[in-house]
Amino acid sequence: MDYNYNGPEWQQDNHGNPERSPYPPQYQQPDSQVVLREVTQRNENKFAVTTLVLGIVALLFFWFPILSFILGVIGMIMAIISLIKEEHRVMAIVGLILSMIGLALSSLMTLGYIVEYLTYYG
Repeated sequence: MDYNYNGPEWQQDNHGNPERSPYPPQYQQPDSQVVLREVTQRNENKFAVTTLVLGIVALLFFWFPILSFILGVIGMIMAIISLIKEEHRVMAIVGLILSMIGLALSSLMTLGYIVEYLTYYG
């Protein structure tokens, strides 16, 4: 490796005019043409992933009935939208099922809280 490089050297461009190269002589830019390809974006199921996450959170936090009820309803609505709009439906169906289970458990917890309140204070 040559460590005695003293800066850019003069080169001629295509029209014979001198120009300075920003690269050392051993690292000259190749004269190849850059080909740009359009990269297609992957079809992501954003609603389905959101539905799945909301269903999991609603199922995990069922002992907070208000939070779980809200997340379960939002998860069910987004699952229906995902089933209508998107192609891959497995995550949306799993999210819908988890949201429904979380909603059912939060309803049972709410019913349990009401029964406990009426038993002890009613």
